[in-house]
Amino acid sequence: MTSLDRLSHIRRLEELTLNTSPAIHQSFYDGWVLRASGTDTRRANSATALQPSILPLGEKIEFTEAWYRAHGQPAIFRLTEQFSPPELDTLLDQRGYSLEVKTQVMTCDLANGIARGDYSLPPGARVVERSEAEGLDDVHRMKAVSPELHAQDVRRQALWKGQQVFLSLKTINGVASTGMARIENGYLGIFNMRTASKARNKGYATLLVAYLLAWGLEQGAKTAFLQVDQANEAAVSIYRKFGFSPQYVYWHRVQAESKTA
Repeated sequence: MTSLDRLSHIRRLEELTLNTSPAIHQSFYDGWVLRASGTDTRRANSATALQPSILPLGEKIEFTEAWYRAHGQPAIFRLTEQFSPPELDTLLDQRGYSLEVKTQVMTCDLANGIARGDYSLPPGARVVERSEAEGLDDVHRMKAVSPELHAQDVRRQALWKGQQVFLSLKTINGVASTGMARIENGYLGIFNMRTASKARNKGYATLLVAYLLAWGLEQGAKTAFLQVDQANEAAVSIYRKFGFSPQYVYWHRVQAESKTA
């Protein structure tokens, strides 16, 4: 793959990660995409550089901060080595922005189906399809989000109008693991993977990923993609079992709360 092909590949993945995680408010500004939703999903609440810029960088940062201030949120910048201006990270650091969460984007070729493995469910367990409301209830309960954040995320997720599925793995003790998948133009995105604290290290998340990939194959997906905290070694290990490989990394710079007043 040439360097230009690789840039095109990464830009396509960047577009997919944004399209499949809709934002309540979105604005385009000199090659940047500004998104705000009032939720805890950074993809839907950050500014991302996708195209070359013309305006002075300092002017753009000021504009972005004002835009987020108008939406009642701290400014969050989502940076990639490939598309963010090289000096942006340094400038944000000098302005007191904290560095948070390095995220790895991984993909898996589905041409040969799902990686071989034993995906049989243990006795008493079953994977069930959930409605959007039920699926969001499952993940929000495991994340222990507030009623306000729950309502706002329900509003945000309803903006997606494409194919999707919410699956949960249930045992006699209730929902043990949950996740969702969305399809855009042959790409299957996996999101909101969560496992209950008392149900971890039992292989439930691995089983659920297998079911989500199987659903994607049934819908004609050719490639799967996901985003995972680079420091989450347990999750990365699960995804590697299915052939997911890292493509690039993005990270966040978050404005200090005191500067949003």
